[in-house]
Parts: sequence; structure tokens; C-alpha cells
Amino acid sequence: MKIDKRKLLGPFFKPLSKAKHSRASRILIALVWLPSQLLRHHYNKPHFFVNIASPKGMGAVITEALLMCHYAIQNNLTPNIISTNRLYTQNNNSDFISNYLGCLATNTLSNMKAMQLQTLWSFYHLNMAEHITLEESNRLFWTYFPPKPIITNIIDKILSDITNQQFDLSIHYRGTDKALEAPLVSFEIYKNAVLDYQAKNNIESVFLATDDADFETYIKSQLPNLTFTTYNLGLPSDASRGRHFSDISPEEKAIEAIVNIFLLAKSPFLIRGASYMSAISKIINLELKTVTLNRTHWGSTGYPEMEILAEEDNQNNT
Repeated sequence: MKIDKRKLLGPFFKPLSKAKHSRASRILIALVWLPSQLLRHHYNKPHFFVNIASPKGMGAVITEALLMCHYAIQNNLTPNIISTNRLYTQNNNSDFISNYLGCLATNTLSNMKAMQLQTLWSFYHLNMAEHITLEESNRLFWTYFPPKPIITNIIDKILSDITNQQFDLSIHYRGTDKALEAPLVSFEIYKNAVLDYQAKNNIESVFLATDDADFETYIKSQLPNLTFTTYNLGLPSDASRGRHFSDISPEEKAIEAIVNIFLLAKSPFLIRGASYMSAISKIINLELKTVTLNRTHWGSTGYPEMEILAEEDNQNNT
């Protein structure tokens, strides 16, 4: 559906996309929630109890959760972040984050009403930081969102067959509806990026995360000397949609996304396109070096893309 709209709008798509994601547009939307948000924020103290409620990808959920935690700590509050995002739970009132990440004691929150986060602009009135360092992000992630056994058991099993339990290279290619956020990168550019890295490093094992079957077929055929590992659960009926918006079961989508995030981080180098998913991989593993092959339609100025690109620029200048 979204891809069809993009084709229909043609040259008007990019400016309309920028308008939709503009500061003014999001502040106007946030104003609708303001009275309720103010009441809940006051009532829940000393807890900062937030429900990331709107449907969005796993990387975006974790990104927003980290910013929420940062705000809470800066203001001497206890962060309690949940998500009833319908993409990852069948029960609209059920938190999916605590199924897979962290150690949230939900009984503590039973008498409180969560502030509802649709976008970060829902909390514009709190004057929250829009950016935090990768180092602080890493600390917050491992403090509040470490993976639970349901995730680590899968990761350990996959890595048990990989030398030193680490891939030589990881690749993340988002196709399908990612074109709504950033220009798609040609398959050949990805292949050349792999060849450039291979010319300087001995690589055999590669972890590949992609929602585009054509890209997977292409990259494997072009680089037959490499051993690729992927992790996918379920087959969507419509492969043109992003997997998080597909009809795969919510539980499978959640587990698949989180496992892919961690496996992308299990290498020294990541070739990626602009995406929250692989951005979280960088946050998980600060030693992971990255090359980002495109920018969002609005300039990759958001967190944590901006922080990742700044580090890449520093590496290129040294």
C-alpha cells in the first residue's frame, strides 16, 4: 500500500514525506495528547512510565526506549518503559518488551497509567534530549534491556557453528517499504562495499539480515566464496511489505527482529543502509565499525543515525 502511494505521488513523495516528519507537523499532533500526558507524568512520579504504543519497527521502539530512559535518569525518575505495539503482540494491552528484553517488574506499575508515546514529539513539552552519545546508549541498553534467555539461547545456538562465535562481516539491507524513509541502495553498491572490505580483510562467514529476497539471491550469487547465515521466521503472504508490517505472527516478528539485531552486532564490521535496526546493533557493540550507504530523505539528522555517521566521518578522517 505505501509503496503504491510512493509510485503514485512520484516527484511529490519526497517533499510530502519531509512535511509529514517535520517539526511543525509532529508538534501539532503532540498537542492533542498534552493534557493527558501532563496528568499521567505527575501522577506516576517517581516512576517515568511510558508505553511506546504506535506500530513501528523494533529498532525504532528500542531507540525511543533509550531516549526515555535517559530523560528519566536525568530527572531522578525510575524508567519503566513498555510497548503494546500491535506489530509485536496479539494482546493490545500486553507489553512485548518484557517478554524478550530487560527485567521489568510489571506488578510495580499496576496502579499507574502509562504516558502514551506515538512519536518522540508526543513528549515535546518535556524538553527531552533528542540525541545522546553512543556510549551512553550502550550503557542504558545493557542496564535496562539485556536480552532474556528466549533470545540468547537462539543466538548461542547459531553462533555455535561459527568460528570464534563471531562473523567476519555483517550486512543489513532494508528494501521494500524502507524507500519511504531513505533512497534504496543498488545491489551492486552493496556488493562493491563487500569486495572493498574483502580486499583488506580475510572474510569467510557473513551474517545477512534483509527483508528483500531478491537482494539475498543476488548477493549470494555474486559472492559464492562466502558463507552466508540468515535468521528468518515465517513467510509473509506479501513480500513487498516490511516484515514488521507483514502477517507473520507478532511473536515471530519480535523474536526475529531482536535476534537479527544481536547477530548483526556479532562481527567487526557492518555494511548497512540507514535503519533503526542496524543502528541498535551498533549501540549494542560499540566496537562494531560501520559503513552506511545511504541517508534518510530528511538528512539522517535523527538519533542515532547522526551519531553513527559522525563516528564514520571520524574514522575516515584519521
